[in-house]
Amino acid sequence: MNDTNSTQGSIVSRCDATSCRYNEERECHAGQIEVAMSGQMAQCLTYTPEDGLGDSQRPSQGTH
Repeated sequence: MNDTNSTQGSIVSRCDATSCRYNEERECHAGQIEVAMSGQMAQCLTYTPEDGLGDSQRPSQGTH
């Protein structure tokens, strides 16, 4: 990700993980995100559930 303009939000065009605290009206509002491959699919590692559960407490979420 190009970090020349740190005041710009995420450039993710659409996010279907509506239970994520960074998702507002299907737009990602995280300052930056981390994505990794899981098999043949990309997985958002920045996903954080709205209910505030930590990574170790939430169930596996599949793709986001």
